[in-house]
Amino acid sequence: MNPPSLAELVEAALLSSGVSKSETLLLGFSGGRDSVVLLELLLESGFANLALAHLDHGLRPESADDAAWVRQLAATRGLPCTIARVDVSAGAAPRHTGIEQAAREARLEFFADSARAHGTNKIVLAHHADDQVETLLFRLLRGAGSLGLGAMQPSSLHTVYGQSLLLLRPMLGIWRTQIDAHIQAHQLDFREDASNAQTDFTRNRIRHLLIPELEKSMGRPVRETLWRTAELLRAESEYIDQAERSLPPLGPELNANLLKSIPLALRRRRVARWLAEQGVSNISFELVESVARLATSRVPAKINLPGGRHARRKAGLIFCE
Repeated sequence: MNPPSLAELVEAALLSSGVSKSETLLLGFSGGRDSVVLLELLLESGFANLALAHLDHGLRPESADDAAWVRQLAATRGLPCTIARVDVSAGAAPRHTGIEQAAREARLEFFADSARAHGTNKIVLAHHADDQVETLLFRLLRGAGSLGLGAMQPSSLHTVYGQSLLLLRPMLGIWRTQIDAHIQAHQLDFREDASNAQTDFTRNRIRHLLIPELEKSMGRPVRETLWRTAELLRAESEYIDQAERSLPPLGPELNANLLKSIPLALRRRRVARWLAEQGVSNISFELVESVARLATSRVPAKINLPGGRHARRKAGLIFCE
């Protein structure tokens, strides 16, 4: 039996996420090789109601030419297209974030606006298997828990300014080498982002320096092993999440006796979700552990939270003040 084609893999991934071929999908389109291949695979597999969304981050001198190229491609293919420009560097300082984080936030805001304009909430992104490996390493080295180590999800919900967006990643099972082969086989034109070869950004250093060094040290390829690890962790994280959500609904207070009675993995997941629902930012492992200890230890009965708030235990309940 022949292995499935790339178009069949994309089709199966989207159908399993509950997407029908008749609905409008917004494709996050950089014009690079990954998004160009994804566009071709979507059309080949019958997802014809597409709109392109291209954000010029203003980080490269040639970015305006990229936007013009995308506009021309959309016109040639008869596809609606939304193009916008944002100065990510200028926006990063007021938010006290790095360029990479500011770019991610700008993209989500742009996708929300574009999706609303095209009457959809489904955004298709061209992240692939190599991106998944890099995400796993990035989050592992930053100290993420099992939820983060599951790396990127095939579909994930995000709320941006009250608007719910479904981000779809149907190429997570497709490798960069397969994308390059498809480009060559079909002689597809694309825009080359020279910054991808630079090591200024963390993700590029992981791609160009860390992974090759790991493979050199291990004496074998490591990408597929890391990809499988992300898949295993994602499935186990989903199981823990379902188990935690089967407990009594969360409210403004945590029941200390309930926390003490459940396994540690569920306790941590429940505390982390409760903190997020209370609007607590910068939820670290240490913070989750401190709040969880309020349920299992008599002292202390109060801990500090970010933003000048506190979590306190009183009469068997944990609450924010």
